[in-house]
Amino acid sequence: MCGKTAAVALCATASIAILTGVVSAQGVGQRKAVGIEEIVVTANAGSLTAVTVSQARDRLERVPGGIGFVEADVFADDFAQSIGDALQFTPGVFADTSAQRETRISIRGSGLNSSFERRGLTVLRDGVPITRASGSTEFQEVDPLSVRYIEVFKGANGLRYGAASLGGAVNLVTPTGRTVESPFSARIEGGSFSTLRANASYGGTFEGGDVYVGVTGLRSNGFREHSDVRSVYGFSNLGLKLSETVETRFYLTALSDNFELAGSLSLEDALENREQAARPVTAGPFFPGGPVTVLDPGPVADDWDRNLDVVRIANRTVAALEAVTLEGGFWYARRNLDHAITRFAGIIVQEEDEVGLYGRVTGDMTVGSLPVDWTIGFEANESTNEAQRFANDSGARGELRTESDQDASNILAYAQAELGLTDSLTAVTGLQWLRAVRDNDAILNDVSGRVVSRQLNPRFGLLYDLNDSAQIFANVNRGFEPATLSDLTAGGALDFTPLDAQQAWTVEIGTRGQADFIAWDVSLYRSWVDNELLDFGAPGSFGFVSFTDNADNTIHQGVEVGIDLFIADKTLSEAGYSLVWRNIYTLNDFRFEDDPTFADNTLAGVPRHVYISELKLDADDGWYVSANLRWIPDGPYVDFANTTQVPGYELVGFTAGVDLTDTLRLFGSVENIFDTDFISNVTTNANQELENGRVFTPGQGRAFFAGITASF
Repeated sequence: MCGKTAAVALCATASIAILTGVVSAQGVGQRKAVGIEEIVVTANAGSLTAVTVSQARDRLERVPGGIGFVEADVFADDFAQSIGDALQFTPGVFADTSAQRETRISIRGSGLNSSFERRGLTVLRDGVPITRASGSTEFQEVDPLSVRYIEVFKGANGLRYGAASLGGAVNLVTPTGRTVESPFSARIEGGSFSTLRANASYGGTFEGGDVYVGVTGLRSNGFREHSDVRSVYGFSNLGLKLSETVETRFYLTALSDNFELAGSLSLEDALENREQAARPVTAGPFFPGGPVTVLDPGPVADDWDRNLDVVRIANRTVAALEAVTLEGGFWYARRNLDHAITRFAGIIVQEEDEVGLYGRVTGDMTVGSLPVDWTIGFEANESTNEAQRFANDSGARGELRTESDQDASNILAYAQAELGLTDSLTAVTGLQWLRAVRDNDAILNDVSGRVVSRQLNPRFGLLYDLNDSAQIFANVNRGFEPATLSDLTAGGALDFTPLDAQQAWTVEIGTRGQADFIAWDVSLYRSWVDNELLDFGAPGSFGFVSFTDNADNTIHQGVEVGIDLFIADKTLSEAGYSLVWRNIYTLNDFRFEDDPTFADNTLAGVPRHVYISELKLDADDGWYVSANLRWIPDGPYVDFANTTQVPGYELVGFTAGVDLTDTLRLFGSVENIFDTDFISNVTTNANQELENGRVFTPGQGRAFFAGITASF
């Protein structure tokens, strides 16, 4: 199923490496999550709101489907600016960058070409949703330095948190005063493009509770012209032990994220003049020697940027009773956006308030002689958004062009049961029901509209334990994803246009485990999708305009492979070293099915083959070196007519770290060592030959970063 010749060769090479006898055995009983190193965690196992890493892993291993688990140590020494950077070693996840702080994350083709705020995933922090009531997620709301570990529940495996979208759920777990390894920590790093990032945190316990506070500041001039970043991020939480069985935790997030936008380029400029910002859109001359008409001055003259301020308060309370565990909480978020883009779209200004609450009940019982673990949950949230669009007058707000009140609400209920059929075989069944409302109340030069979507989504899965360290699994489920308000309004640039909710049936089989020198995680899936939300584009009077529309029938299918090889483990361990070769391969086969316009063409936006590899040498005396490779044999199509395909590329990087003392650590990385020209992101459209849009974002060139951390 690898497809291309190079990918087939890669699969064959990996198979040969596995079958050769150049590696020695590792204890079968010492199971690891694929691609994740074991670390020592000093956590209080008795905390109801601060789950240990081992507890989280054990919970994930009972999911009959594709999952991922990433600890902060995996990306801590890289210059990770987003959760997309942190998830690159998770099979099935594709992340690219459209601006220095703007990342698109696609899991199994979810939101694979969203040009506006990102859709297709349910994102939570410590089990509390941060995906907005309107359906989209601001990935830049998350500071990777405030993440302890990340849980990935692909597709309907996200039902644990009520998710039924094609991509599933991503839960970001943060540090607490109980789980930090050192009470005080400080970090400073810098490097290419005048980049400087600093972080300081404190975590500790007191009688009856614990507290954690972290602050991060980032500034950078960016790789391209007009791509400065100035951001400040603060996160804190306070845990209170109300009794031996009840614990509550309050979370506070405050951020100001500001970055300039360099705009997209033609394919030629993106590969040959990649550091430049987009140039003005012009027309003419209409006769020899005639004038050139400037249709859009471009990002520099009109100061394209995105400025987001967010304050979020949340609570999570857990009560462990004799027969059941109760969990509930609430959240409130205030979000202010000032987003200057093209002359046509103008300056988008939004002020949004969101409130929500959730509850879960878990327990176990016996049906006949069979054990059953069960979960019942609900979630309700709503938001009100004052949306305005001003003329862009050289970066300043001009006349008010449009205004509307945008409201969104969701009511979600779900239930799941795990039935132990035998000591080795577990059946998992579940239901999810969702009702979503999207309202646009026009005040000035806009179109009012209302979309109500609802659906009941079943799920069934089987999990079979082959032994103590290997499993096979299978599941079938129905997915559901209402359009976001950004889809319905083209990110605020166009009039409200109703869209149908995206629906899908998915089947999945796979296996994961560890045996001797190898750990693996393999999933194969196929989704039949109706009304898929796709981003198209058309040339407008002032340049390229993106909008979302429904497709008819599409197919998403693929293979997700993660293989870790522990090379010469016994021999190197005796000498005080370990050598791990990590391999991630993803096959993305996404296409139309008998479409009247696009036949069986490939869906644009995501490459078919993605291979990521890392070879890492660790020493017991506190240093490590690693080399990594990201190989895209052929880039994605930019259009659904499949007239234009982005070239493939190979990126090589290097990372190293050393413990100078018990409290000081020095680290550094080199990205894109060979300064390869490549396309990082595309804005999809119907037919690139006809529309000839400047829709290509160049990838970052060679970059060096280094830093030091102090913990005491």
